[in-house]
Amino acid sequence: MDPQRTGILKAQRTAQFRLLSIDKIPAQGGSKNRMTTDLVPGLARNAEKISRYWDALANPDAINGYSQLIPEAILPELRHEIEESLKPASDQEVAKAVVVVIGSLKIPTNAIDDKEAYFKWMRLALSAGRFPSDIINEVVMRAINTEQWTPSTAKLVETAKHLVEERRRRLLTIARMETEHRRRRQAAADREAEAECEAKRELEREAHRQAELERLRNLEARARKRFGDDGPAPGDVELADSLSATLVCRAGKRVSWQGALAEGEHWAAQYCRQIALAARVKQALEQGRVSWDEGLAAAKLIANDEASARRRIEDMHGPPAKYRGGPPAETFWRAIWKIAGACGLDTPVFPEDAAAAAINNLKHLTGLADLADARAIIDQQFREDWERQHPNLLLAAPARPHLSKGEQS
Repeated sequence: MDPQRTGILKAQRTAQFRLLSIDKIPAQGGSKNRMTTDLVPGLARNAEKISRYWDALANPDAINGYSQLIPEAILPELRHEIEESLKPASDQEVAKAVVVVIGSLKIPTNAIDDKEAYFKWMRLALSAGRFPSDIINEVVMRAINTEQWTPSTAKLVETAKHLVEERRRRLLTIARMETEHRRRRQAAADREAEAECEAKRELEREAHRQAELERLRNLEARARKRFGDDGPAPGDVELADSLSATLVCRAGKRVSWQGALAEGEHWAAQYCRQIALAARVKQALEQGRVSWDEGLAAAKLIANDEASARRRIEDMHGPPAKYRGGPPAETFWRAIWKIAGACGLDTPVFPEDAAAAAINNLKHLTGLADLADARAIIDQQFREDWERQHPNLLLAAPARPHLSKGEQS
C-alpha cells in the first residue's frame, strides 16, 4: 500500500496526530514511543470512501472515453475531503512537529553549529511550504522510523512536496472524471436527440412510401381499366417501379413511362408488364429459388415470348430456396436493356451487338464485292458476243502517224 495513503488513513481512522506537546519534550535521543499528545484532528468522516477510491484516482492521464469512472455523485465529496486535507498547518502545529524531531532524533553536533538557528529555519521552511498538518506529521514519522540523526530541512521539505503532489494529482483526476462524466452525459443526450430525429425522419419516409404505393396502385387500377388484359397484372406497376427508373429515353427524349402509362400509350403498358416480370426473376435469384442459368434464360425470353416467360417465372416462386442467392450479374441487366429496346426505348450498344453489326456489314460489303466481280464478267461476255454478231459495225482503230527522226526529236 502507498505509504502516504497509509499515513492518511491512519490519521483519518484515529482522527488525531500523535505528536509531542512542547511541555512534554523528552530528552534528546529518548524513547520514540512517548508521543501521546493529540495535536491536530484528522479526516475521519470519509476515511472509508477515500480508502476505496484512492488507487482509482492515482493517474489523471488514464481518464478517457473508455475509462471506468467513479460515480459522479461521489466525486464532489472526495474532492472536498482532499481539499480540506490540503489546508496548511498552523505555525503552532509546525513548531510542535519540529519539537518532535528535536526530541526523537539525535542532533549531529559536528554538522550543526547553531541548533537554535537550524531548527528555527526548519520551522520557517515547513511553514513557508504551506504543507497540511497531516503531511508534516507523515514526514516527521517517516524520519523518526527511518533515521537516527536529524535529517536536513531540504529532505523534509522534498518529502512533504512529494506527498502533497500525490493529493493534487488525485484532485486533477477528479476534475477530469467530472469532465468525462459531463461529456458522456452530453453524448448520451445527443444520441437520444439524434434517435428521436431519426425516428421522426423514418415516420416521414414511411408516410412518403405509403403515399407513393397508393399512387402506384391507383395508376395500375386506371391502366388495367384502360388496357384490359393488355394492361399490367396486379402488382406490376410497383414491381416495375422497383427495377426501372421513372424517366426513360425514347426517340432521343427523356420521358416518364408512368406518365405514358397514365396517358394510355401501349408501349408503356408493355414496358410495365415486361419489366415487372424481370423484377420477379430478380427476386427469385436473390432468394435462391432458381439457378442463375434458369433465371437468365427466363429474363432473355421476356422480350421474345412474354406469355411463355410469364408461365416460367410463375413456376419459379413455388419451390423453396435451394441455391445461393445474390444480386444479378451484368448479363441480367443486358437482358433488361433488350426488353427496353423491344418496347421502343433507346438502348446502349453493347460490345457483342457492335461485333454482330460489324460482321453483318462485312458480309454486306463482301456480297457487294462479289456482285461487282460477276457484273464485270457479264459485261465482258456481252461485249464479246456483240462483237461476234456485228463485226461490220466495229470501227477500225486509226493508224499512228509515222514520224521521221527529225520530227521525233
